[in-house]
Amino acid sequence: MDRRFHQRFTVAAKSGIALFVLLAFYFFWAKKAIVGLFLIIIVVGMIERVIHTSYIFRRVKPIDRDEEHEFLIIDKGRFSFNMNIPVEEITKVTPMKSNFGLSHYLLLEYGAGNLTTVMPENEQAFIEELKRRRTK
Repeated sequence: MDRRFHQRFTVAAKSGIALFVLLAFYFFWAKKAIVGLFLIIIVVGMIERVIHTSYIFRRVKPIDRDEEHEFLIIDKGRFSFNMNIPVEEITKVTPMKSNFGLSHYLLLEYGAGNLTTVMPENEQAFIEELKRRRTK
């Protein structure tokens, strides 16, 4: 069965979106519509990424094999490609803090020294699900 976790909507993301909206409003006010339109396109991309990023644990059975494999699928929205990480290759999960402790995320180490970050809404449930799927 699949398990989906959504990305946390952080203060930094809210601040960044608000800043770009205010900047776009200023450029429209100053009659520089091209720059304002470009900034609005950036804001739409930022909102799309924040709202639609999800982390999915999925069991997949390849057509040519009998055994099933667990994958962590990182879907960052409509405008980017999915990242598929085999759960058995995840070697380390480290909770990290950034920006003077204002933001926190999980650092995943997998494969041959590859790193990626995830920011699920419920970090503890994410870690428990990852442990549960690795032990199967």
